[in-house]
Amino acid sequence: MRSTTYLTAAACAAALLSVTAPAQAAPAEPAAAKAGADFNGDGYPDLAIGAPSAKIDGIKRAGLVSIAYGSAEGLKHDKQQLVSRATPGVPGEPRANSYGWGIQASHGDLDGDGYDDLLISDGPGMLVLWGGKDGISGGTEVPTGEGTTQSPAFRQAWQRIGDVNGDGKADIVGAAQVGPQTQADWGLGTLYGPFDRGTGKPASVQFRDTTAEDGVAASSAQVGDMTGDGIDDVVTMGSGRTPSDGYQAVVLKGTRDGYVPGGKLDARHGGTFGDLNGDGYQDFVGTPQDYDTNNSGGISVTYGGPDGVSKTLPGRRYDQDTPGVPGVDEKGDRWGTDLAVGDLDKDGYGDIVVGASWESATDPATAVSGSVTMLRGSKTGVTTEGAKVLTQNSKGVPSTSEKSDHFGEAVTVLDADKSGRPEVYVGGMGEDTFVGRTWQLQTDAGGVTGTGAKSFNLGGGYGSAHFGEYFAK
Repeated sequence: MRSTTYLTAAACAAALLSVTAPAQAAPAEPAAAKAGADFNGDGYPDLAIGAPSAKIDGIKRAGLVSIAYGSAEGLKHDKQQLVSRATPGVPGEPRANSYGWGIQASHGDLDGDGYDDLLISDGPGMLVLWGGKDGISGGTEVPTGEGTTQSPAFRQAWQRIGDVNGDGKADIVGAAQVGPQTQADWGLGTLYGPFDRGTGKPASVQFRDTTAEDGVAASSAQVGDMTGDGIDDVVTMGSGRTPSDGYQAVVLKGTRDGYVPGGKLDARHGGTFGDLNGDGYQDFVGTPQDYDTNNSGGISVTYGGPDGVSKTLPGRRYDQDTPGVPGVDEKGDRWGTDLAVGDLDKDGYGDIVVGASWESATDPATAVSGSVTMLRGSKTGVTTEGAKVLTQNSKGVPSTSEKSDHFGEAVTVLDADKSGRPEVYVGGMGEDTFVGRTWQLQTDAGGVTGTGAKSFNLGGGYGSAHFGEYFAK
């Protein structure tokens, strides 16, 4: 049985009626979400796509990351740059079954040279692939710390990049620990930029004991500007102080003098930011804390405000049983596998793209084929009016829904040709017996559409690469 905490029809109506306008004046312009990566500085957004199980030089599951560069003609997916441990200038050598290499990634200008860099996981460590006028070239390991307050240990592959102290330099933020690994105190580690290109060392380091100070033993973090002040804030998620506390999440406001508590929210792991109601504050879309036990899935929406979590707009939850949301809430759908926000219909409000990579069609032969759902933003926030769902069986979408395609494992929104009309990119790492594929879906006044859709992969020789398992964000 699905969780009863999701919105019923009555609750939806009540929530809509109870929404009031913010008491304070909102900024004049909608909050800008993190821009797409520009690794070569040509002004066009680029896309980094993970293939963490790719075969490299005959070595199985060594992993690679693909860079598709933007241009006036769109994403150059026919000329992808493939980077692995076998690439000259990248530290290390390809290793079999090193699935952690490149399993997650984030982007930002870490050395302050004007070109975005790519931070990827390197097993339990971190590796920066440096941007430049010719694109990604070479890499440097980032010291992961010794487990002290002055040198917190980053032992998970889930870091994010943003400017959390407003100095104009990109910082790395993620869960970190202090003390012996088996008895560590978990908190939020911050590596402040700029980073040295030769050694990978940050300008300075900070550890916040979020367990003691905020009631959250941090296990993941997401970075975005919920307060609208131009300084990134951090949504910090993890378990509570005691088992009875369950999962907890807080906003830590970034300031020039360090983090300031910005309110609690309903989130468990992952998530993304965007201005869903056009009030000038980024909102957070994530996975609910009491993620239902049958894995049917759901999403939580927390609205931003000048203090972090909005004090006037209540958070809401949605699943496939919420009135107006396409589909049926079923066991194992994992609706919300990945999330993205972008103004797809160009009405001034951010829209949510919900990946559901375990969604199945009615035919058993299409079990775990996957889908993506669009929920539109509006002046009052998320609305189910105009919601739609797309699969590989939708008109115009290449290929067909087949068992274990995992269409929707990764989703992101990008305007690769700077036309003003963004595209939705969808990863399906199970396509073609886990070789993997990425789809480019166009948008129009109705939001995402299958019309004019394209798809691409790595080509042959990389085995069951899982191409499209993640997009760098």
